[in-house]
Amino acid sequence: MIKDEVTRFMALAPLMLPKLIKNTTAEETDITDDSAILYFTLEEALPISLVMDMLEDDMELSLLYHGTSKDNTKLHHCCFFTSPANGKNMFKFNMVSDNREYVSDLTISIFDSLDTMESELESDLTSHAKSFDFIQAMEVSEVLGLFCLLE
Repeated sequence: MIKDEVTRFMALAPLMLPKLIKNTTAEETDITDDSAILYFTLEEALPISLVMDMLEDDMELSLLYHGTSKDNTKLHHCCFFTSPANGKNMFKFNMVSDNREYVSDLTISIFDSLDTMESELESDLTSHAKSFDFIQAMEVSEVLGLFCLLE
């Protein structure tokens, strides 16, 4: 079932994000029974603000968090995800900037179930809260609320 989700994502993403995802295959994949992680390298590094705008505007993704490292304020981590309310496309985008605040890689997680997605979002948010100062972030309770409304 997860392979169907990956196929659907790979058909959709290059059309919606041609500046970010040009290939119809990922450079590297890690597939389990209930999720897949796809790794992409951008053709050219882009400012993190531009990548964030593309994900928010072109894919209509929600921001889970955007923060800077407590050790290096030029190093940004950011995560966007699909709304669980749509129930069809369940994925999240993670990116990390370099010291120039440019992004050269994307890590995309695709999920097979809402339970797995909710757990991964919560874990990602919690782990970044320890070593990053959030510029903007959801609270864990907000994430849980998005998924509780679906039951």
